[in-house]
Amino acid sequence: MKKKTTIDLIILIAILIFVNLISISVFKRFDLSRGKIYSLSSSSKTAVKELDDRLIIKAYFSKNMPGEYADSRRFVQDILSEYQAYSQGNLKFEFLDPADEQELKKEAQQNGIMPVSMRVVQNDKLEIREVYMGLVFHYQDKIESLPMIKNTQGLEYDVTSKIKKITASGLKKIAIFDPDESNKFATIIQFLSESYEISKIDLTKSVENDIDALIVAGIEDSLEMSQLVNIDQYLMQDGNIILFQDRVTADIQQMSATPITSNLFRLLNTFGIVIKPNLVIDAQCGQVTVQQQRGMFRMQTPVNYPFFPIINNVNKDNILVKNLDYMQLIFASEIDTTNIGEDISFEPLLYTSVNSGEATMPQLDISYLPFMNKDLKKMMFDEPKVVAGIYSGKFVSNFMDHTKEEDSAVGNTESGKILLVTDSDFIKEGAGAGVPGNRDFVLNAVDYMVSERTLIEIRSRETQFTPLKEIKPGTKKIIKWINILFPSLLLILLGILHYRKELKRRKHIGELYE
Repeated sequence: MKKKTTIDLIILIAILIFVNLISISVFKRFDLSRGKIYSLSSSSKTAVKELDDRLIIKAYFSKNMPGEYADSRRFVQDILSEYQAYSQGNLKFEFLDPADEQELKKEAQQNGIMPVSMRVVQNDKLEIREVYMGLVFHYQDKIESLPMIKNTQGLEYDVTSKIKKITASGLKKIAIFDPDESNKFATIIQFLSESYEISKIDLTKSVENDIDALIVAGIEDSLEMSQLVNIDQYLMQDGNIILFQDRVTADIQQMSATPITSNLFRLLNTFGIVIKPNLVIDAQCGQVTVQQQRGMFRMQTPVNYPFFPIINNVNKDNILVKNLDYMQLIFASEIDTTNIGEDISFEPLLYTSVNSGEATMPQLDISYLPFMNKDLKKMMFDEPKVVAGIYSGKFVSNFMDHTKEEDSAVGNTESGKILLVTDSDFIKEGAGAGVPGNRDFVLNAVDYMVSERTLIEIRSRETQFTPLKEIKPGTKKIIKWINILFPSLLLILLGILHYRKELKRRKHIGELYE
């Protein structure tokens, strides 16, 4: 009997070892969360399956983490285990704690992982502790790092983008035309530079053929003829243009707005791209802070300002925007979809809400006064207005006779694309660039236009903006009275049931003693 028990135990241990060996390469996680944010996307799985050489990830993590970061280490370990399981043996990771080893500290710092000082309360004492929370990727002779992982939100995107960057043979090139030659797009450029080679151009020279996408933003004056020609010819050579362009310039301090008269619009009009000289307004909007005199005091009062529409009405059929929940526009105009040429197709991307309107010429009044203390939904009844979309199809050049090298000029293209957003503040510093949804839209747009769509699926999987579903006033009243009356009626019903039960119990006891 003892021998049989020993054999059974050996068989059980062998089965457990065998199951664990299989689990290293066969991995399955059941994720019921919205967007499946706790398991890898198909894009991440594909990225590691396509590794053709060994990738080593070193996780420099302190063991005794402060309370608010205690789960970060475990989360990172879980997600790296999943990457390893799908990598077919080409990805390995290890956790290292440099706390007490000088060599590891030196190694971590050489790889860009610096310690961070944090306040920790331990044994009723406030201590300052240095912690490490970073990842280093080693692939062939290249190194990439994530210096600090304070927040696990978006970690999959960060890891997969690093894997794609370090294993890529060369980065695709993005050119940006900033007419003011300022630094107002610094945040967007910083994010794009993680995955692309970024350069600034002035369009006085032809756009190089190896530029995969051209971003044009914030043109307020007419361009030189050479600049228009170079935009035209880049498009004719199957170029991809991402255009963030206002139709109206507005000054909220002066409460004034005037249409922009740039010759860029004449070029766009020939392609069937028309931006109306209006400003869209939306009951679903951001706020501005205004000063009001209250007796002897001046008070800062937030006011809903419909010229700052909040966008969560998107084209759910397009991968570029279907997972984006919240974007912010500032003084945007409406795209006219009635004059698109026969050979051009248009796919809308962003709409205002069902409670929209517009400010039109000749007087573009952008004052906040008409909207103070008002129910904006009762003031705006227009259908949703299109404020962003993609034009594709056959574009015909307007400048064949103006090119200096007419022999190399291209007369038309059937593969060019123009993505238009009618708001240049969408990506500016101190404006839309600070909104996570705007940033994700720009990154998605670039990925989409240059056919690098792997990361689009991962980006913005974790919901940040989940507004309550709008219901009618009558429905609100019904729900209100249900909430008031239902608990009372439930208590009365339970009381009646308890009373009847008590009567039966008393009756039964009485019958026993008769």
